[in-house]
Amino acid sequence: MAQQKPNPSVRLAENGAPSLEELRAQRRERAETNRRVEDLKLRLLRITEQHMDQAVRLIRRWLRAQD
Repeated sequence: MAQQKPNPSVRLAENGAPSLEELRAQRRERAETNRRVEDLKLRLLRITEQHMDQAVRLIRRWLRAQD
């Protein structure tokens, strides 16, 4: 897994660790990003399936036209 780069916008608590609020905000942002990525994957899959169906229909039409 890729190592995360430190986020300069994260405020550090006195002990040098990010505050609980910052960790929660990062987790929400990461969850939102993950959701958007999954949504995009689904859209891409649907588009790919649709175009594959269109390509198959076109090839079948060409084969019928050659007979």
